[in-house]
This record gives sequence, C-alpha cells and structure tokens, in this order.
Amino acid sequence: MPMILFTLFHSCIHDETLITSNPNSKEYINKSLWKEDEKYIKNVMKIYQDNEPEIKKSNGTPYWNYATTIDRFNESFLMVPVVENGKVVSVLQVPRHQDKVYFIYTSSDDDISFFQNLFSSKLKKIMDTKMSDEASKLTCTTKVYSVWYPDNESNPDPSSGSGHWGTYHVTNCTFSQAEACLGVVGPNGECLEGGGGGYNYPIGGGSNNNPPDPPNPCDKLKTQTSNITFKNSITSLEGKTNDSYESGYRIGTNSDGTLQNQLLQNKPGTQQVDLKAFSNTITLMHSHYDGLYPMFSPGDIIFFNQWIVWAQNWNSVPKNMPKIPLNNLTFTLVTSNGNYSFSFDGTSTTPLPNYTEQELVDLDNKYIQMLDNAKTIANVSGSVSYNMEKLEKQFLKFMGDKMNMSGLKLFRTANGGNTELSLNTNGTLKQTNCP
Repeated sequence: MPMILFTLFHSCIHDETLITSNPNSKEYINKSLWKEDEKYIKNVMKIYQDNEPEIKKSNGTPYWNYATTIDRFNESFLMVPVVENGKVVSVLQVPRHQDKVYFIYTSSDDDISFFQNLFSSKLKKIMDTKMSDEASKLTCTTKVYSVWYPDNESNPDPSSGSGHWGTYHVTNCTFSQAEACLGVVGPNGECLEGGGGGYNYPIGGGSNNNPPDPPNPCDKLKTQTSNITFKNSITSLEGKTNDSYESGYRIGTNSDGTLQNQLLQNKPGTQQVDLKAFSNTITLMHSHYDGLYPMFSPGDIIFFNQWIVWAQNWNSVPKNMPKIPLNNLTFTLVTSNGNYSFSFDGTSTTPLPNYTEQELVDLDNKYIQMLDNAKTIANVSGSVSYNMEKLEKQFLKFMGDKMNMSGLKLFRTANGGNTELSLNTNGTLKQTNCP
C-alpha cells in the first residue's frame, strides 16, 4: 500500500523598500513571482488607461507589472497594487462578469502588506537572479473570500440576487461589504465611496458576451496528460511493467512555470513505490507490474484521498503560498492492460476512515473478489487475462460500495485521449470520450 508524505515550505519576507518601476509605461511586463493571466491584465490595463479619470478613486498609481490573477486564467479577476511615494496605499481589485469589468479599491492592511512584501529589496534580488530554490520558499498571508459579480451596473447589490458569487484564495482580508461596493472599501469593509458601473470588456471580437466556461475535468486532465514530460514518463513506465517491482514519477511546477520530473524510489525492502507529494506537485504516477491487478488498488485510493485532503488543508492555512489548485492534481497508473488516471472535480472532500489493519484486509479481500469477476485463467498455460471493461465496471462498483470519495473522477488514459469512466443508474459502464 503506498504511503504518503507531504513536505511544507514556510518563510516570509519583510522589507519596506519599494522596487523602482515605471508605472506610466504602456507596456505590461510581468514582474510577479508566479504565472499570471497576462491577457486579462493587459486588457484591464488598457480599459483603466482609457477611462482613468472616471475609474480613479484613490491616490497613487497602479503598478500593473505586479498585478496578480490569483492562479486564475479565465479572464475573471485580478488585484493590482496602487503606489504613492514609494509605498502601497491601496489595492485595486477587478472582477469581471460577462462583458463588464468592475474596479474596486480596497485598503486592508493585510492586502497592502501582501504587495509591499513583493516589492522588498530581498525579493527583488531573488527575482533578478532567478534563485528558484529561494523563491520557492516565499509564502505570503492569504485567505479565502468571495467576490460579487453583478449582472448589470444598475443593480450591483448582492442582496438583490442579481448576479453570482466567485470564491478566490487571495490575500489575508475579509471584506464584509466589498462585494456590494463598486468604489472604495475601507480596512474594516466599510464602503467609503460609491462607484459607477462596469466597463466593457473585449471578448472574442464582441461576438460572445459570456466569459469562457471554467475548464471541465476533461480539459483539466488533458492539460496534464498532453505535455511532453507526462508522455515521456508514461513511456518509461510502460517499459517497466515486466519488472518485479513498482516504479513511479513525480511531476511538479517550478517557480518559473517549467516542469520538474523526478523518478520515485521504492520503499526499502518492498516492491512498492514510495509516493511523496509536495506543495508544487501536480502529477504522481506509478506502475503496477504484471501480477498485480491492472487497476488502482485500495491503497492507491487512500493515497489520492489523503493527497486531496492534505492539499485543501494546506490551502486553508493563510501563510501557505501559492495555493494548490485541487482540480489540477492528477494520479496516474500504468499497466500492461492500459493506463488510468484519477482527477478531482470539487472544492473539498472528506477523509476516508482511518482503517484498522483488519478493515484494510477486508477491503483488499472485497477488491480481489470483485475484480476477479473480470479475470480469466487459461487452463493449460495458467496465464491471466482480463476483460478490461468488466474490470472497470467492477472497480467503480467497489469504490461506490466501499471507498466512495466525493469529487473523484476516473479516466482511461491513452495516446488518443482520455475517456471518463462512470456507472449509469442501472449499474452499467458509462464511457464518455474527452474531446
């Protein structure tokens, strides 16, 4: 049974020296430590510049090069520091609803401190020298809060029900009225000044006034499984299924957005791969050698559940940064009979029980009993073969009956694309091809 170890990174940088920058430049240059939705930042920057006399409700100048989209890439939200006399004096938040963007000035101390820390001279050195090991240790105070997206500029009040909420993991701030105030929000959430309506946002040449749909599980998995690092690791593991032990890889995201790939070691004295996940891990994969069932084991299910629960607990700690996008985490199995992936499609899940040793034995026995219904043993040679569609159905029934995990998705992963596997209401196998 694979065990799990999660490694956390903690450190903070405090320095009040502001980076020298040219806030009046018309050209956006990303100086954030993280990958940002540059298309949205550039579009919002132009809208602001074209309408600055109407939008500006606070002293200072927005430093667009340091704008952050909080790990969102669907042109929906950003935060940008507003600077005066070398200090961050407020933060401008820009949520989007359909073809409108709304400008909200906030003055939370924690919000301001978040960006002030990004401007520290120590951090500037890290960014200039690209010391990724040091940069990866940076953490900043963050919290979860909601942003109200009005349906139209004439009725922005959340109590009207005319709109919807969006939730973001952002800086350590809680605004009790920020969502209803399209002007200036004080440090305690008070609406200091009313604001005007939204500003037109360019979408697809103006032919579509709705924001892009958020990536569905198929799209998210495709992003993970279509990159060359993932494919090369799959090819390597496919060549190891004849071994007498498991092998695996861990794929993570570096601070500069590139991917790292690490070969996993086996747990000493065992045939099992030693699975470990870190805060930057996005994909874990391992092989089942011939002789094991060509499907995730009960231990694998426990591991994936522990990974998701750990990640959501990481996200709940304000100082942990960057946040882990739960829906991007992928756990892949490689076998001689095909490859499979777990992904997560939800905002949270509950831990599986803390099984006793006997309960784990009972789970393994039930797993074997159900998957053996898809196994055939040749009379003469004794070789084993599987009806894989039947095995997939039996595995899904086993999970539903014994190890149900909310938000879990199972996919068959192949060179030609991914196929989501689930059960119809009558218990038959449902196969949904991902485009």
